[in-house]
Amino acid sequence: MRWASAPDASSVAAAILPRMTKKYFEAGRKAAADRKPSPRDLHRVRLRTKRLRYSLELFRPIYGASLDRYLNPLRNIQDVLGKLSDYHTVRELFAGHPHLEDKMDRAANRQLQVFRKTWAAFDSKGQIERWMKYLARAN
Repeated sequence: MRWASAPDASSVAAAILPRMTKKYFEAGRKAAADRKPSPRDLHRVRLRTKRLRYSLELFRPIYGASLDRYLNPLRNIQDVLGKLSDYHTVRELFAGHPHLEDKMDRAANRQLQVFRKTWAAFDSKGQIERWMKYLARAN
């Protein structure tokens, strides 16, 4: 009986992370461009952000300290989306109190603008190509 050799961590990282990152950029771009994204759609992007960040952290031994340059913007996006999620949750708690609902709506709209600006800085020209090149170097 022959055993198939298991791929090393570098090969796994190079195979999985670029594809995961590309899908992440697509989802983030869609949410940032949407005039009125739903709280559910924004929450999905937040979950994708967490998933990508934690996946990258898993491969820290492969990429080393240079990985922080990629993790820090993800942490920032995750924080921004977390605050936005909090505003949506609190708004639901205030259902039936128009003044408080309006206040939360305004706060959520401001935070949505923060997300869009944060995303625009993150997804500036050439960023996805830099990410792909960096992640592919795991081999």
